[in-house]
Amino acid sequence: MNKTLKLTYTAVLTAICALTNVFSVQLSGSNYLSFTYIPCFIAGIYLGIFPGITVGLLGDVIGQLIHPMGAYNPLIGLSCVLLGAIPAIVYRTLPLNRPLKLIVSIFLCAVICTSGLNTFALWVMYSASSGKTFWVYLGARLPFQLVMFAVNGVLLLAIQQSNIIDKLIAKSTQPKKHCNDEK
Repeated sequence: MNKTLKLTYTAVLTAICALTNVFSVQLSGSNYLSFTYIPCFIAGIYLGIFPGITVGLLGDVIGQLIHPMGAYNPLIGLSCVLLGAIPAIVYRTLPLNRPLKLIVSIFLCAVICTSGLNTFALWVMYSASSGKTFWVYLGARLPFQLVMFAVNGVLLLAIQQSNIIDKLIAKSTQPKKHCNDEK
């Protein structure tokens, strides 16, 4: 894939990521159903680690600029960076089939990013001073996070199994036929 095409896909996925940040669905309190996994994973899996990182970081920052939900928290930004980096690393290094790589990626992102970094960042911002421990805060968030993992996982698996991204990339990297080529 040429650099221009990779940059274009990265830009489009960044815009989609910003929109998924803006249109996250609030379930309760600080629990949101977010679809940011999808553009970050697609970027990491199909474009590589640096586009995955870019989509995660810029999607988070732009989403926060468009629709601020409090002060920007760099730990949540780091979590979004890892949403693009972890799938890229898993897909490049583990000798598993594609569905298993996706499951491993979702599991790692669920534990490290959403349940780990995001929960810690939100706990520091909203609950640390109230005397509630991190583990109590995590326990309250975990049922909502399980719903988010399941929804994002099913959607990502459906996208991967449909091969729609594979077909789009294959079609966009094929040489174009011009009208004059047929003569």
